[in-house]
Amino acid sequence: MFCGFGMFPWLAMSTCNQSHEHGQQEPTRKNSAIEILKERYAKGEITREEFLEIKKDLVS
Repeated sequence: MFCGFGMFPWLAMSTCNQSHEHGQQEPTRKNSAIEILKERYAKGEITREEFLEIKKDLVS
């Protein structure tokens, strides 16, 4: 009976750690060039003409 109680904390910790490890998200992906381009256009850092020209270069 004592052995059973001694196993419970270990089992609880083991299960908790495993679910935490599997629940972690993947490292943040870098934005694609198109996403960065859209952000720059939305912020007003580049004009519509610049946006369209750069987008054309990236897509081709």
